[in-house]
Amino acid sequence: MSRTRIIKGTYTKISEKGHSMYSNENIVTNATRTVTEEGTEKGLYWGSPKDPPKTASKIIDIVMFVAGTTDPINTTGEKHQANTKYWQGIDAKLKQKTKESLNNFWHKIQEIKLQYLNLHIEGEFFSWSGDNDTKERILASERLLDVMLRTYRFWRNQEVHLHLIGHSHGGNVINQFSELITSKEMIGKSAILKKNKFTEFPAPWKIKSITYLSTPFFQKKHQLNHGKLHKECKIINVHNEYDLTQQLIADFSLLNMDGLLKSFQMEKFENGITILKNVKMDLIMQYLKGWYSEKKAIVAWKEMSDAFLGINLIVQEFIKYIDSLKIENSTLQKEKQSFISLLKNVLQWTYDVHRNFSGGGNHDKVTFGRNLNLTQGVTTLNILFDIKTGVKDSYILSLLANVFGENRGITDSIDATSWTPKKQTKALTILDVNITQDDPYNTRKKKSAFDGFLKGTQSAVQSNNLEDLLMRLFSQFIKPAQLKKITEGINAAEYIFTGNLDAQLKILRGNLERYYTLVNQYHAFLVTPNDEATIEELDKRPGSIPYLAMASHSLSHTQFWKKVEDGLRGSFSSGKNPKYL
Repeated sequence: MSRTRIIKGTYTKISEKGHSMYSNENIVTNATRTVTEEGTEKGLYWGSPKDPPKTASKIIDIVMFVAGTTDPINTTGEKHQANTKYWQGIDAKLKQKTKESLNNFWHKIQEIKLQYLNLHIEGEFFSWSGDNDTKERILASERLLDVMLRTYRFWRNQEVHLHLIGHSHGGNVINQFSELITSKEMIGKSAILKKNKFTEFPAPWKIKSITYLSTPFFQKKHQLNHGKLHKECKIINVHNEYDLTQQLIADFSLLNMDGLLKSFQMEKFENGITILKNVKMDLIMQYLKGWYSEKKAIVAWKEMSDAFLGINLIVQEFIKYIDSLKIENSTLQKEKQSFISLLKNVLQWTYDVHRNFSGGGNHDKVTFGRNLNLTQGVTTLNILFDIKTGVKDSYILSLLANVFGENRGITDSIDATSWTPKKQTKALTILDVNITQDDPYNTRKKKSAFDGFLKGTQSAVQSNNLEDLLMRLFSQFIKPAQLKKITEGINAAEYIFTGNLDAQLKILRGNLERYYTLVNQYHAFLVTPNDEATIEELDKRPGSIPYLAMASHSLSHTQFWKKVEDGLRGSFSSGKNPKYL
């Protein structure tokens, strides 16, 4: 509402006691001649405004959105990645809202604003990095308080009921916020809050409701403090039983890292994987085992060229991924560089072999063997894929376990997270909203397979067996039959070679057969054959690890769930607007 007052004559205001003006924005005084202000007794004061006095029987409801770790991790390194666009569902490629986003949680909750007398929805100003990092979540809680106190500075004497909505680790930012606002000491130590001279949380303000959307609840850190909760505070918990981030990946809090899964960027590996999957190993074996045929030889040459191109592309992306991991531990950093050096040897070898089979010349079996450059490659592969009995003595798995180990590499802590806040909410009632049935993956009838896979991975985390965890995850990216074909190809190649090369090939085949045993044991067949054949993008393929970690995790903020809407409406205190039609 705006008001304009025009007086043709003189306008005089006389107050017997005091006269105060408050504005959430600017107060402008303009005169054609002069503006005169006089304080007869104590002069004039600037720069120390006071808050407006409390308005009797008036309660203000404020809804605050807190975005989470960006599905599941911030990969761009932007310091304000988790922001309004996150909630609005703006398409990254089109840079605009979509039909789906116009019906999501964010947009639908805006529609109820006018239905209440004093309901305010804040989602424009608060943002944070979104990094899966304990320190970043603590800083985010301080920034959240700072934004609140700056945005609603003239309501610090009013009765305000906060309704906090957090997705993913945004819920843990909220929990950390609940700890911060109960401690003047913590507020006083915050550099963010010192800047605006904020020293305490307003006494009349209370948290009236918290809505957790796919939040992974820690057992040790980011615990909910009840000190500033309203006595009728409502807890709403939305969860999806297929959410792999909430139930597994969030166990790992990383040290200022781009991420565990999303920085892996499987779409970059997909090109190499697709080429490798399409290699017809049976055509190569027919050539190796049968009588010589020029026609069969030309076909086998092409398949070999494609096979090593696919491996080359995969190794190239894997080197980039490993090299991106920032490791403080000097010993582990040396191990990482040694590992990268080995991978670069493999990269050069696979490129050379691909080039050899792409060229012309003779197609006899002697040339076939020479093209493989086995002296160059097999010895390196045997170091990389060395595994004697199981996951604990695997060179690759042991190295990666150290990289992701707690306080060893890129992980500052491992804490078995839970899908329910029951431990933290204590006597408070929880409105449980289970959206598993709404996940498209649920129609694939793979619940039993997923539950078995999840149980195995969680057990590996609980027993601190990271090698086993990594093997279980990696086993979902390759089928046993695909690895079997590779070992059969090596077995066929052994017919050609003798001496040291034959011995090295036997070692390599033995290593891969041991990996095959593990893949055969751990591959859960989470993806249906139809989805595998028709959906190319992994993060859109129901049942794939990227899908379960991102799509299933994001589902909770794609809709304004009816039970959530009813729960929020029941927690608003400002009263319904009688003028709303």
